[in-house]
Amino acid sequence: MANDKDFVVNGPVVVGKDTKVTVGTVTSGAVDLSTGNYFVDSPSGDYTYSFTNPGAVQAFQIEATGGSDAVDSTFSTTLYAGNSGTQTITNGLDLSTDGGLVWLKCRNQGSQGHFLMDSARNSFGNRISSHDTSAQATDGLITSVSTGGFTLGNKSYSNNTGDTYVSWSFKKQAKFFDVVTYTGTAAVQNIAHNLGSVPGMIIVKRLDSASFNWNIYHRNSNATPEDYSLEFNTGAAQLNTNAWGSTAPTSTHFTVGASGDSNGSGAPLVAYLFAHDTASDGLIQCGSLTDGGAGINLGWKPQFVLIKRTDTDSANPSSGSRASKGNWIIADTKRGMPVDDQVDGLSPNLADAEIHDDFYIRPTSTGFTYDSLSYDGNGDFIYMAIRSPSALAITWPTSIEWTQGTTPSTPAEGATDVYTFTTDDGGTTYTGIQSIDTAS
Repeated sequence: MANDKDFVVNGPVVVGKDTKVTVGTVTSGAVDLSTGNYFVDSPSGDYTYSFTNPGAVQAFQIEATGGSDAVDSTFSTTLYAGNSGTQTITNGLDLSTDGGLVWLKCRNQGSQGHFLMDSARNSFGNRISSHDTSAQATDGLITSVSTGGFTLGNKSYSNNTGDTYVSWSFKKQAKFFDVVTYTGTAAVQNIAHNLGSVPGMIIVKRLDSASFNWNIYHRNSNATPEDYSLEFNTGAAQLNTNAWGSTAPTSTHFTVGASGDSNGSGAPLVAYLFAHDTASDGLIQCGSLTDGGAGINLGWKPQFVLIKRTDTDSANPSSGSRASKGNWIIADTKRGMPVDDQVDGLSPNLADAEIHDDFYIRPTSTGFTYDSLSYDGNGDFIYMAIRSPSALAITWPTSIEWTQGTTPSTPAEGATDVYTFTTDDGGTTYTGIQSIDTAS
């Protein structure tokens, strides 16, 4: 519906039939009543309306379509079934314009590992695997990306008939996620990034050889995290002053030292950077907890949690035993967090199938609890958590008297509601009613 289009409706704008309705303008929530009597708007995020330039007596309508929470266009967990052909995965993320990371895992097979593709390496055409240290490979798991998702090729380990899969997609966005590539120098160097905040977690992989480990920085891996490194294939955080050059990351750069894993001479490398944002509208946090049964206050409910014990090497998590202390665990609400007080967990360091076990990651309205006693025991843990979508809110002018007696709810994402208003005192007061409720 264009703002310059006139059309005829039968409705409650004014009494009578065949009333000519003129579409007016809405700018940043300001409804200019001098421009028309029908207003079309698509609020994105929480929204505050105001009414300007009312007539002495005026009736008008607002057609509002619910937008998406910011996290919906930034991160996605998508479940799909393989078809041994090609298929398009719609996740609502603009990966073609903005770039990002797609992480795939077969849920029911242990022979199909974790595969990571990103926009910085051959436009999602090259894969690396968190469950091993292999060099990157080009094999067409993802054949294309779009403004709303990506297309899978016919590879058996990412799209096999009879198997079920999960994709976690991270769009590049300030204060959420960034991906960069760089060339190693074997000497301390600073690598620029566009995260727009200090990273809470950095995952680095050398791409040219299977002889080098993943290096992972986490802001809470140690009291001096710039001196320590985690890996996908070992248990505890390891003292490693060469990994990050004993230099904490900043909002514009991170530092790598002389480590062959993170900065080998002439080596191609990729880095995934995750933010830590404690703002009330933030999307991601990276933190820590101590001992089983601990509760974490994030200020919001998480939809995705990556967690790892960092203080023990008592068992080698790469051995394949889920009972081993130190395994990385991914839980998300799409796969069940929790189900029957348990979690459908996947371990980035293992190719193992999804397991329904006593991980006990329980989301709350303000965070999560992690009862690790049956799995990892008491110890020190780090996590990365991503916020669940929150209900959007429309704030209406206080001068409205709603005939239903209560302020109507915000339209759901993609739903269109219509609100009818009248004033007979030049805008001092308005009478309002939700005349069309898509959800009803």
